[in-house]
Amino acid sequence: MLLETPMLAAYATVVATLVGLVMGSFLNCLAWRMTHGESVMHGRSHCTSCGHVLGPLDLVPVLSWVFSRGRCRYCGERVSWRYPATEVLCAVVYASLVVRYGLTLQTIELIAFASVLLVLSLTDLDEYVIPNVTIVVAIVIRLAYIVAEGILGSGDALIMLRDAAIGGIAVAVPVLLLALVMDHVLGRESLGGGDVKLLFVAGLYFGWQQCLFLLMVACVIGLVFAAIGRHGTNAGSESNARLIPFGPSIAAACWITMLFGDQVLRWYLTLFL
Repeated sequence: MLLETPMLAAYATVVATLVGLVMGSFLNCLAWRMTHGESVMHGRSHCTSCGHVLGPLDLVPVLSWVFSRGRCRYCGERVSWRYPATEVLCAVVYASLVVRYGLTLQTIELIAFASVLLVLSLTDLDEYVIPNVTIVVAIVIRLAYIVAEGILGSGDALIMLRDAAIGGIAVAVPVLLLALVMDHVLGRESLGGGDVKLLFVAGLYFGWQQCLFLLMVACVIGLVFAAIGRHGTNAGSESNARLIPFGPSIAAACWITMLFGDQVLRWYLTLFL
């Protein structure tokens, strides 16, 4: 169901924003635990510096960080700005997808996928790794949507599954071959295995046509990140310049493709008509 009235659109956007703020806090915690060997199923949130268990006043998205002036209330250590930034980003992503797709099954699918993208972006930024579990979860979300669409919607699940598989393979195989060639030419790893897996997943969701746009956007974002990273390192520090995770760039490109991929593809096709 599309957001047909301004009142419904405003209400759905506010709810999506609030849910996004809360989920951003949860997903940030999830990513931190995954990279620090803590259980993601058990244990309460705690300060990463002193280990003190956080109370309700410490867990209000954005506001807790603002009112505590970016410091832990118990030990006084600084709390990274990444926490409120992630919460705001998640809220923006959720709200944008609700505005773009309305109250539909596809909105749920893409919000779930975007949540996975946020987690793997954070782990890639922290430890230069895209956990396999995030790839598996993203695939399961896509398969669940295809099955649900086949049962509840008007789509043919088998055709959708075939198209998704073609899209994933058509994107991942050329990228993998190119990466192997570049590895040989450069004498070092040019693209991580996690990045190739993530591009395979992108192909499942968007198909190879939209992934051409996605790849261009990801490369542009990656180049911007690399330029910023080099500017922030000391001159001659070549090893630091190499450590630019590509996962967040792919994730950002996925979000942009969710919002504009269809329009860009239609516009491109009209050039040949």
